[in-house]
Amino acid sequence: MSEHGPDFDELVGSTEETGLSPAERQRLRRVHELLIEAGPPPELSSRLEPPTPAPAAAPPPRRVAAARRLPRPRFRLIAIAAAFGVLAFGVGYLAGGGPDYETFSDVAMTGTSAAESAHATIQVFDADAAGNWPMEISVTGLKPPTSGKPYEVWLTRGGAPVALCGSFLADPDGTTRVPMNAPFKLKDFDGWIVVEQGSDVPLLTT
Repeated sequence: MSEHGPDFDELVGSTEETGLSPAERQRLRRVHELLIEAGPPPELSSRLEPPTPAPAAAPPPRRVAAARRLPRPRFRLIAIAAAFGVLAFGVGYLAGGGPDYETFSDVAMTGTSAAESAHATIQVFDADAAGNWPMEISVTGLKPPTSGKPYEVWLTRGGAPVALCGSFLADPDGTTRVPMNAPFKLKDFDGWIVVEQGSDVPLLTT
């Protein structure tokens, strides 16, 4: 155990033990780091503490046997996932706005020769049950075009725009932050571009 909390590899086990893909393992590592950062919950005041419950009856022998047959690495993963669910609920409750999306990835975008000073970041959040991928794009250095048209964010395949994720207007100083959505399977695409509406000239690319 490290001075900041239990070691991830010791807690979860090796890749061979868990059978997890690199992406799944990275997601669990992020959960582990969030739990360590959150720390233990504050202790209840003695006036709020519930009465000590009576000792629970021992579980039936068949349940004990089933629990012992559960592979240890998988049991560790279930425990981590359950703890993260409690943490996410508590954060959403305290914020007063319900559970927040966990950031899935940050995608950097750079300006092309048509907008060399422009930069952007797309935050892609976890998909909902229907398959929508909520996103938020933050842009700097991309001033409003003289045409007055909005900018558009497209998913690309082979570098060509094929799926529109949303449109936005930039502030006079060239900055903006706008929520969007991608109701597509992201694995079917290879990147994003930003263009002026009605144009196929990329201004920002991934």
